[in-house]
Amino acid sequence: FLRDRSVREALYRAFVTRAGEVNAPLIRQILQIKQEQASILGFGSYAEVSIERKMAPSVEAVYDLTEMLLAKAHPAAQKELQQLTEFATANGFDGAALALWD
Repeated sequence: FLRDRSVREALYRAFVTRAGEVNAPLIRQILQIKQEQASILGFGSYAEVSIERKMAPSVEAVYDLTEMLLAKAHPAAQKELQQLTEFATANGFDGAALALWD
């Protein structure tokens, strides 16, 4: 465990952004090709193409399910964050709020 919060932050940011500069142009190209594929096949988006072969009846149904899951899970996540914050504070954490690197 690194006690210096700024070092933890620097390591976290380096980890989550690794290869980002290399992959960003490739990701843009892949997204462009997927949109072209969707258009050729008569769909409005690649999400519609993808959902065609899956159990969900529509992209909107996926959004609805995601919103329902968020509404159900968010209170538990908030409670867990509160418990983690209390634990961290009891063990010497002196920051205003926990961050992803804490």
